[in-house]
Amino acid sequence: MTTTAPVSYRWRQPRLARGWEPVQLIGRMKILAARDGVELPKTYQLIRDIYLWEHHRADLPVYVASLLGRIFDGPNPFGTRPVQHLPSRAVRTRGR
Repeated sequence: MTTTAPVSYRWRQPRLARGWEPVQLIGRMKILAARDGVELPKTYQLIRDIYLWEHHRADLPVYVASLLGRIFDGPNPFGTRPVQHLPSRAVRTRGR
């Protein structure tokens, strides 16, 4: 019987196959964005966005997804809808 990799691993695989930490991937994204004349969000926000995307909790913004397609040098398999941030537990529990 063959087992498949967990779904979240499939999305992380291109980054992990290169031995990159999320910050290293973001550094490459920032270099490409600077060449395009685009300023990306702060690194901590991109780390959060990439984590949520890799674990299938949110889509990436279109431009960020296109950067990943360019970095990984292949067709763009990434989601193209804007990121929909999930409210934190602290926000959900306030006022109850």
